[in-house]
Amino acid sequence: MIRVAISVEGQTESEFVNKVLLPHLMEYNVSINPVIVTTSKDRCGRKNPGGCINIDRIKNEIIRLLPHFDYVTTFYDFYGFSKRPTDDVDELEEILFKCFNDRKFIPYIQKYEFETLLFSKPEYFEEYFKNDKIANEMEKIIASFQDDIEKINDSPQTAPSKRIEKLFNEMGESYDKVFYGEAIASDIGLNTIRKKALRFNQWLNQLEHLI
Repeated sequence: MIRVAISVEGQTESEFVNKVLLPHLMEYNVSINPVIVTTSKDRCGRKNPGGCINIDRIKNEIIRLLPHFDYVTTFYDFYGFSKRPTDDVDELEEILFKCFNDRKFIPYIQKYEFETLLFSKPEYFEEYFKNDKIANEMEKIIASFQDDIEKINDSPQTAPSKRIEKLFNEMGESYDKVFYGEAIASDIGLNTIRKKALRFNQWLNQLEHLI
């Protein structure tokens, strides 16, 4: 069994890894363990999990994990990446790899954030809300990006999570990232997500073939 640490930036990604990716990758003899990046300390002296990812924080995290696992990978949002040295997600992954130059390290940055994956099946939201409005709006958004959900952009107003929050609000509900994120992705299913999110699919395919 190959042991892999996945460095994640928050509880949403951790839940997704544990409940969706872990059972799938176990079929490939790959055991994955999500590890939430921690900040230094908050004002009360407690460690804070998640948020504000940057290269310096990643370096500390990966160095800590590499000696204890067969491989270490990452699952961070490009949208929330602080002080990015480039606006190209592929270049950013290359920069991260060169920080360690270790074959055990597999950098992956989600373009543009976790909620991107939830755009892979708009009709799911029609079934959930018993209303086709949110599905129709999601279809329009996807069409405006040439049907490539991983191009849905990363401004504070138009990032995937911001768009989903707005659509939920229009349906009279609040979008809770941790509660809804993993649950919706699980219901949509990895097969559907992989067909629509090709960068994500490439990363998952790489993890499947570590043996």
